[in-house]
Amino acid sequence: MNVPVILAVGAIAVVAVVMFMTREKEPQQRAAALQRTGAAVMAVFTVLASIFIAGYALQDPGGNAGLLMTLVWVVPMLVLAVAAWFWPAPTAPLLLALASAFIAACVWLAFDPAALREFLSENGPVIAVSVVALAFPAAVLGLQRAALGGWLLVALGVLPLLITVIGRLGGVSSLAAASVVPLIAGISYLVSARMASGSTSPGNQRAAAA
Repeated sequence: MNVPVILAVGAIAVVAVVMFMTREKEPQQRAAALQRTGAAVMAVFTVLASIFIAGYALQDPGGNAGLLMTLVWVVPMLVLAVAAWFWPAPTAPLLLALASAFIAACVWLAFDPAALREFLSENGPVIAVSVVALAFPAAVLGLQRAALGGWLLVALGVLPLLITVIGRLGGVSSLAAASVVPLIAGISYLVSARMASGSTSPGNQRAAAA
């Protein structure tokens, strides 16, 4: 069983357990539990992925170069995550712009992969690292705005992988490992947003009042 399958099974199992354990609770409570579960899954995944990517960089190229390569994406990721938590309103359009630019770059690679093939071979799984670096702030934003964070995570999980497969680029395995958990977390956010909106709909409010 390869890494993407293990990650997918693990994330789905955690979400399924939470859904089962909260099946008798109110929709609002189930939505909150599912939202927190998606965030927790993304947090654990981000820590593990960061350790793996940093370890790879510190081995090749290693030294100060490897440390600099790690800091280049870890520091912006953490800054965006903090901004998404404390200032979600201005951070949301910034994350949307960054994700859109990243996906546009993936589209370009799909139609002209030869242009950056040498760059990717020299710098490692840049697309997979970018997914991790953008997905964690999107997950933090999802704690404030579940629907928006969910759609961002789904887009980051599906589109780069799909475009890379269509463009026949290398590194599909690493990208699948980086994309599968954000995709599942994004779906959990979207489901939680749907539950929360359904529980506060006018019909439900009238029924509760009656």
